This record gives sequence, C-alpha cells and structure tokens, in this order.
Amino acid sequence: MKLTWLASLALAAVAAYDACFDEDEKVHYRHGSIKYMRGTPGYAGAIYKVCEDGVYHCKVSDEILDQPALPDVDCDEALAEYDISHDPSVDMGRRLGLMVHPPAAEVWPAGVVCYALSDQADPAIKPYLEAAVTEYRTKTPIRIISVDQCRAVNMPTLCGNCKNFALIEDSKPGCFAFVGYEGKPNQVINLHQDCYLNQPPGHVQHELGHAIGLFHEHAHPDRKIIIVEDALKASRNNYVKKRDSLTTTYDMESIMHYGASGGVCVPKDLTVKYCDIDESHEKTGCVIPTLNDCDETASLRLGQREGLSPTDIQSILTLYKHTSNEAKALDRLLFPSQANAVDEQDEQLMTAWTEMPTDSPTLSSKLHSASSASSASSAPSRHAIYPQRQTDSHDS
Repeated sequence: MKLTWLASLALAAVAAYDACFDEDEKVHYRHGSIKYMRGTPGYAGAIYKVCEDGVYHCKVSDEILDQPALPDVDCDEALAEYDISHDPSVDMGRRLGLMVHPPAAEVWPAGVVCYALSDQADPAIKPYLEAAVTEYRTKTPIRIISVDQCRAVNMPTLCGNCKNFALIEDSKPGCFAFVGYEGKPNQVINLHQDCYLNQPPGHVQHELGHAIGLFHEHAHPDRKIIIVEDALKASRNNYVKKRDSLTTTYDMESIMHYGASGGVCVPKDLTVKYCDIDESHEKTGCVIPTLNDCDETASLRLGQREGLSPTDIQSILTLYKHTSNEAKALDRLLFPSQANAVDEQDEQLMTAWTEMPTDSPTLSSKLHSASSASSASSAPSRHAIYPQRQTDSHDS
C-alpha cells in the first residue's frame, strides 16, 4: 500500500511538472494538450500552442493536414501579425462542413483537380495514384487529371487554364496535403512510400480527399473516440474537433478518419467524460485518457483504407453538388467507352441525394449501390497492387 501511495505521488508530481499554466484561464493544461489562440482550427493562419514538458510552444496552421510536426514560432510576433492582418469585427459566419471545405475558401473549378507528378517522385506511386483517381471518378462528381491532360483538352475554365495544380512529391517522410483549392501552382501533396507502399489504396485517396476539400472525419464534433496525446503521430492540430462546422453524420469507417493507431481509439467505457486534446482536466473535471482506456476490438472499425465510404461520397456531393459539364466532357474525351456509365451514375447519385436527408441510412445504401455499380467494370483490381488488407501503419 505504501509503495502504491508513493507511486501515485510520484506520478502526480511528474504530471504537475509536465503541465503548462495558462495565464488567461488560470488553470493547468497537461503535457501534449493544445489550445487555439487565434483563428479557427483547420484553417491557414490559425495560431495555437502546444504544452510540451511544462512549456508552451506556438505553431501556425498552414492548412496542410497529416504533417508529423509544425515548426515553432515566436508567440508574441505571431499574435501581433495576426491581429494586424485580421479585423476582429468581421463576422466570418458559420462555415460549411466538417468533411468539407468552407465556402470562404475556393473549391476546384468545375470539380476538376489538376496535378503534376514531380520528376523526382518514385514511379512506384503511379498505380496507387491511378487507383485513387479511378475511385473518385467512378464514385463522385470529382475528376482528377494531370496537367498534361488538362492542356490537351483545351478547356480554359479548368484549373485556372491549367496553371493551378497540386504538385505530388515524395521529398519528405509521410503523406500530407493542403486542404481544398489553393488557386496557384505547386499546391502541396506529399506521398512518400512509407505510408502507401504495400498498403491499401485508401492512403493515397485520403490525401487526395484533402486536396478536394475534405477535412478529417475524426475531427467531427460528435466523434466517439478518445485522443491519447502521448501516442500521437501527426501534429496536434490534426486531432482538434471542428466545432464550427456543419456536418454529415459521424462515420468511423470514413476514409478521412485516422485508424486505430497512434493514439486514436474507441474507449472501453463510453459513459466516461474523457478530456479532449484541447481541454483542461483542472477546468472541467474530465478524465485524462490513456491507452489502457482503448477498446482494441471496437477500434478496428476506425479509418478503413479500402475506398470511399457512403458518408465520404455524401460529403463530396455536399461540396460539389453534381458532375459538371466540363467533367462530363472530360469523360467523353478521355474515357469515351465509360462516359454513358458515368452519366447514369451521376443521375443515380443525384436522385439519392435529393430524395432524403444526409443522415439517412437508406441514402447511404443508395449511394453505395450507385457507386458500386458504376465502378465494378472500370476500376482496376486492387488485389493486383495490394495482395491483402494490412493494418493502417500510418495515421493518414
């Protein structure tokens, strides 16, 4: 008993030493927690601080998700610059979509995403990229084409006359991407072998989802998971709830949800009020989660990487509505044998979308049926590239 008591005291002392004191709220935040100081989580320019070993470190979001870390910045300088450049009296309004990019930021014109593959990129990415492009083309209104294809079809409305595109590189470890349409050349998509090679196809699809405008599903305000700070693999801003957003129904099996690794899990006891990553246990009385609180079996559902879920398709339809005339013209030019099938698929998706509310299970079923029918004959065999399903070894 004495040893247990001493051990508890020791743990409490370590926790107190690691915690950061917030001068504004007059409470402590534990090691690994995050607090936003300016801006909205998920968007470029937002400033937040992370508690690390009793010291706050300030970061500035660049709207590139899934990065392992962001550099430190000087807190005072960053806050001063933000305050000068932002008028606090301007009401940005309520933003659209967890899963989807807000209307304040542009989506890709006509639902067509342009990319260029870096000359230095490993050729091993090509079959994975092709599989991802097919997944989006056959199941959603989105078309993903190379800059060369864009120039060949001669449609000035696409990608700023083909001048604005995502540059796919593998120069850095991990996979990460800018969210939405940046409207300039060389928009960031990094796809390193360490997160896609010999893995299910969804790892590349996840990053393309960000480029299209999808945010993380595990940031859903109604999420049913806990975040264990000490085990996180990506930068802390990837795990904060987007409480400002309108959403579709929370979907554990979304391709945009992190998997059951790296500190994301379903808790054993759903009745416990666990601390969120941006929450002080001193302030709210929440329980600090640990890996021992994770239900390993239930967590296996999290973040599959086999393909788009019905909810993912709903989110894309919320953002892009329907297949544009330009996208249909691309189908006729680039995929003439499949153009009619895609027209039928678009009609089915739109019918399902307009008939029911977005949280309807029947809608999900209709979306799944329509997308499966359209992709059955045109999608390449995943098993040719991915011999078996593997555990998600990287968060993205």
